[in-house]
Amino acid sequence: MSVRSTVRVQREVDVRLLGGSSVSGPTAGGVVPGGVKTRTLLVALALDAGTAVSTERLLDYLWEREPPRSAVKNLQLYVSRLRRCLDTANTGFARLLVHVGHGYRLDVRPEAVDALWVDGLARRGATALRQGDLPTTVAALTPALAGWPVDGLVGLVPSGPATTVTALWRERRLAAVEHLATAKTELGAWAEAVDLLAPQASAHPARESSQVLLMRVLAHLGDRTGAIGVYRRLWHVLDSDLGIRPGVEARAVYEEVVGD
Repeated sequence: MSVRSTVRVQREVDVRLLGGSSVSGPTAGGVVPGGVKTRTLLVALALDAGTAVSTERLLDYLWEREPPRSAVKNLQLYVSRLRRCLDTANTGFARLLVHVGHGYRLDVRPEAVDALWVDGLARRGATALRQGDLPTTVAALTPALAGWPVDGLVGLVPSGPATTVTALWRERRLAAVEHLATAKTELGAWAEAVDLLAPQASAHPARESSQVLLMRVLAHLGDRTGAIGVYRRLWHVLDSDLGIRPGVEARAVYEEVVGD
């Protein structure tokens, strides 16, 4: 894997979506779009960087099923505000937010958008793990997670599309942590796997895949008490919150641990 494939390269403008929205360019850095709707508009456009996003789709992001009568005019206002933000970061260069047909396009390269950059690395890492290429898995996922805050996409309008995309990116990060932890265990870096999994297992106690991985790692390290504690916490959360029991894999790991 080349260095260029894992290190972000400064483009005309860098767009940050993860952990909070901002724009940086040759003339200004860290410019934050004002207002939650303007920031949501940036997310909607940047996740499809270089591709036109229809006005209808943007209206769904901003208002979902109940847009006001003035929604189209209001959208134009938010577009104007976002353009000013982009122009501040990119003064003297080509306009980056353009009207195209029945929508708008953000003219930045996908790798200049932090969410798309880390997602590309995460996909590469997942593919490498399936192929048994553990060094490439680690080389891709380590910088991806380093640039991927736990809180992901935040501060968006609570519309259906925005809520869906927020959940999607949260799930992608959770899976990336599990993939990297799996690679670490197969490379013998068990303690590093614990460091990856323990915070995630604590923050998402009902996520069985993370709990099972953590149980396996703790058991391998000889921490039977810790592994049993993880299972009991999982059992309690699933029982009290969902009325279900841990799955077959979790029970099998637990029985293996208590039977040792």
